[in-house]
Amino acid sequence: MAIAATFTKNALATKYGQLATHGAVYTTAPGATAGTEPTGGTPAYARKALTWAAGATGVVTASATFDLPAGTTIVGSGLHDALTAGNFIDGKTETSVSFPTQDTVTVTFNYTQS
Repeated sequence: MAIAATFTKNALATKYGQLATHGAVYTTAPGATAGTEPTGGTPAYARKALTWAAGATGVVTASATFDLPAGTTIVGSGLHDALTAGNFIDGKTETSVSFPTQDTVTVTFNYTQS
C-alpha cells in the first residue's frame, strides 16, 4: 500500500535524515556497500555532518561541501551514520567528475518518501 498521508511521509522522511547524519563522496561506485572515499589533501577530505531541511511532501534535503585532494575523480556519493566507520546508509552513482588540483565539490542529498 502506498502512503497517502503527507504527515506520515514527512515523519518517515525526517526519520531517514536523523539516521543519515554524515555525507560522503566516493572514487568507486557505491552499491550494497559504500564506495571508496578519497584520502589526503590540504585541507584533508573528511565526511561532513548533515543538517536536513524539514520534511515537505515527503522530501528531505541536505547539502555539504567536501575538500578533495588533487587527482581525485568522484563517481558516487553516500550517507553514513558516523564521521568515521559506522554504518553505510545509502548511496548512488554520480556523473564522473575529475579534480586535477585540490578543490571542493558540493553535493545535495535528497530523500523522497513515497
